[in-house]
Amino acid sequence: MAGNDARGRTPLSLIGQEPDIPFYTRQATEHGGPVLVLGAANGRVAWALARAGLSVLGVDPSERMLQAAEEVRASESPEVSDRVRFLRADPRSLRLSERFPVVLAPQHALGMMASHEDLEAFLSTVRHHLVPEGVFVYDVLNPSPEPAPHREDDEPGAALEPRRPVFAFHLRERRQPGAPLGIRRLKLRPFSAGELDDAMKACGLTPRERYGRFDGKPFDPEDARHIGVVEG
Repeated sequence: MAGNDARGRTPLSLIGQEPDIPFYTRQATEHGGPVLVLGAANGRVAWALARAGLSVLGVDPSERMLQAAEEVRASESPEVSDRVRFLRADPRSLRLSERFPVVLAPQHALGMMASHEDLEAFLSTVRHHLVPEGVFVYDVLNPSPEPAPHREDDEPGAALEPRRPVFAFHLRERRQPGAPLGIRRLKLRPFSAGELDDAMKACGLTPRERYGRFDGKPFDPEDARHIGVVEG
């Protein structure tokens, strides 16, 4: 089977596969492991990377998500299973002694950040864990474009309606009385390309490539998401 091309485009033979998997796998294998996955969720990306021969550490703040990720272990071969570790931790404050050539934030993980302060904390974690010349790869929702202004002489229905906001009801975390408020997967926040670029530069990261789809389509401000490759 042919691999992806230099821009991350997926060959036709991979149609039907979830498009982010070959993209993230190509990025990770190009730079080598181990790979840190921030916002690992149910482990879908982490396990795919392990099947491709990479060592992976998946981090997520949700105990339930990590339980779901660990359930996959029983169905994997010992060789694949030994390549994957999962850790419950807040990606905003995670500080490990390990360094990684690749850090991923797949499945809109950046959208869990409720504020710019949270976003910069997340990106500081990325920068802390990257080796020199390592790469950070992510996908995140793009804000909806503003609707076109309506004019009196427009035909009925001519005004464009804004896209519906995207909600992600992944999981409702139960919080014990008196416990600090954690990350709740109730709604994913979109970030514009400009917002991300500013936050990344403030954290010592350098945006390198941006796509509008996992097939390598160049990013357009009207795209539903943006997918980025960033240098540490």
